[in-house]
Amino acid sequence: MKSIFLMLALVTSFTCYAAEESRNLKVVAIDWTHVETLLALGVTPLGIAQKQDYNAWVKEPKIPNGVLDLGLRTQPNLELLAELAPTQILISPMFSVLTPQLQKITKVTEIGLYKKGNVNWQAMENMTRELAINIGIEKEAERFILQKRDEILVLKQQVPSDLPSVLMVQFMDANHLRVFGDNSLYKTAVNALGIESAWQGATNQWGFSLVGINELVGIDAQIVVIEPLPIGTESALENNQLWQFMSQQSNYPVLRMPAVWSFGALPSATRFADLFVRVLSSHLVSKNSGG
Repeated sequence: MKSIFLMLALVTSFTCYAAEESRNLKVVAIDWTHVETLLALGVTPLGIAQKQDYNAWVKEPKIPNGVLDLGLRTQPNLELLAELAPTQILISPMFSVLTPQLQKITKVTEIGLYKKGNVNWQAMENMTRELAINIGIEKEAERFILQKRDEILVLKQQVPSDLPSVLMVQFMDANHLRVFGDNSLYKTAVNALGIESAWQGATNQWGFSLVGINELVGIDAQIVVIEPLPIGTESALENNQLWQFMSQQSNYPVLRMPAVWSFGALPSATRFADLFVRVLSSHLVSKNSGG
């Protein structure tokens, strides 16, 4: 009997130790898709690339104090990396050219998401699981995945059943914009809410196509403009007759959305869905009140 209690005590002790270790893994991430996923799973990386830019573009989950900036994603500081002595460096295929150099420091694990025709909610869940398996936090990943599913279900209940398809764009200048469709995080998010994307044209592996405003004429949809707008674009659009014509002829008002990292995973996808529902709800309240 004593041996059984001793064994149970050892197992309990090991479980607690393992849980603590999962929060103190010596991991470094180059790609922000991995960074946001690690942070969402409760793991703080030793360092990330372009920390200030992450704070500007990805924003959430927030980076805890003490995480070092490793320099550019395309050219991380190898000396600093070596000093940190990580047990594993996570990269995406986009940065695979760095692998030979990084492998001289420690184990390098390549985990990809944005491949042509591969991005949807299931692919994001699969990437989360793959990352978790590689660093030994599978249980945390499953809890997180279920949590995000629940959040989406709650958000979906707030979306009107008669909502039209959405045309999601991001301006590059006053005449050209990215329009998001297949393979994009934005489409993945709205699809999870039961909303269709109005863009049926081709997209690249990142889920967007670069087009002129004239290529959007005739698409009857809820236009969603995703910030930021380049300097001077907003004032230029006020004098852009084609854009003004489209906006006035549309059966639906143009909605503006805060910036959300468009090349992320479940954290950014859920954040986009949440912000979309907030913006939509605000518009509906204003509309119903006659504002």
